[in-house]
Amino acid sequence: MIDLPPIHDPQALRAYVRDRFGLVIPARRLCDHHDSPWDYVSAALGCEGDLTVWANRGGGKSMLAALATVLEALVREGTETVILGGSQEQSDRVAQHVREMLARMPQAVGPGSTKRRLRLRNGSVIHVLAQSETSVRGIHADRVRCDEVELFDPEVWRAVQFCTTGKAAAVGALEAISTAHVPGGIMERLIARSQPRARGGAGRCSRPDPRPAVSKAPRLIRWCLWEVIERCPPERRCGECPLWEDCRGRARQAEGFFKIDDAIAIQSRSSRAAWETEMLCRGARRERLVFGEFDPAVHVGEVGWCADFPTYRAIDFGYAEPLVCLWIQLTPTGTAHVIDEYVQPRRPIAQHAVEILRRDPPGAPRSMPTYVDPAGRARESTSGAACTELLAAAGIRCCWRSSTIAEGLELIRAALAPASGPPRLKIAPRCRRLIEAFRTYRYAEPGSGPRGEKPLKDGPDHLIDALRYFFVNRMRPGLPVRRATY
Repeated sequence: MIDLPPIHDPQALRAYVRDRFGLVIPARRLCDHHDSPWDYVSAALGCEGDLTVWANRGGGKSMLAALATVLEALVREGTETVILGGSQEQSDRVAQHVREMLARMPQAVGPGSTKRRLRLRNGSVIHVLAQSETSVRGIHADRVRCDEVELFDPEVWRAVQFCTTGKAAAVGALEAISTAHVPGGIMERLIARSQPRARGGAGRCSRPDPRPAVSKAPRLIRWCLWEVIERCPPERRCGECPLWEDCRGRARQAEGFFKIDDAIAIQSRSSRAAWETEMLCRGARRERLVFGEFDPAVHVGEVGWCADFPTYRAIDFGYAEPLVCLWIQLTPTGTAHVIDEYVQPRRPIAQHAVEILRRDPPGAPRSMPTYVDPAGRARESTSGAACTELLAAAGIRCCWRSSTIAEGLELIRAALAPASGPPRLKIAPRCRRLIEAFRTYRYAEPGSGPRGEKPLKDGPDHLIDALRYFFVNRMRPGLPVRRATY
């Protein structure tokens, strides 16, 4: 018989966890807009639905996922939980935590348990697997916990969305647990659509990130080094501590387990960008971004069509990947205003042409220059016509100029942050996809061969390519521009 305290009594439950498992879980929030590790355990046991858990390296994510799983399995008879690790090693680590906890209560473990599947006498089952197509297909569990989701294959992650079903619980729930490493990666996208609980804070760890309430959005639970660091003793002097710039005395109120000397050692061998990403949870690392100069506060603003400015279109072709059209105006001072965007996959060129013409700014000339990828001149094997020919037939005359990717990117950088004078690129807020592309367009990781020096073609490139065609045609003077003659 397992004598668990009520889950709505957090003090009694924390004391039970301490006495039964020897774990002291921090329950104090020390940074603005953060939660405590215990808040995660409470949210999981309280059936708060889908959760996005963003925490630092060494912040106890795997151990807490195991603890929440064991407690939930004990509290709710017949609960089926699947823990998916981002790697086999990650899964083994979580499984080891689960086994160690259940070893302290052998009376709860039922017959038929294996290394990867643990059965409890109350009918609950815990599966611990590594993420893969094989693992995911066929799963139907009350709760699916994905540990280090940033390591997940995108196809596997898409399949995971269909793996929850409410049996022991009223509604199936999905948890994503990770640090946020990759700009535009799985975790950063989840954080963007998750909803933090509104509250005040006790520190200045990060900038406020208010978001409007989103129906059915996952709850965001977030903590960093300061919520899990051990309490700093009086004999340590703040002014002499390497952590002082970020800590600002928070560790004096801490109640965690992360050793201060370990934090100092990690900081000493880390870059500032890596330290902020991995330990302070201030966002994905930005050093691999193509446009590190991009700042929404500077480059996004209310710009609309002005009849006195020349107007241009820029198009990147696509079918399975989207066709992109941008509408751009040039001011008398040479600043490019991106005033609208059209992003749509899987339509024939004729349909795109109708929509592009419909979305032209009122009063703008239909004959405005339209800059495109030179590859659009190639004739398709099925229709026998080129994309540029099909657009011309609809009244959209195309221009092009050959260039390298690097040349176009450098022209965009020069507009974002010129050597002298103010920026010469402004994007309207309605161009959300282009803004997101600037935030996530990145180079491959070092060690990936020749691709490491080229931007990845994983989505944002299509919008940047369209903008690049405008810049190489319009903002690079002195070279001829080819125009379609049909």
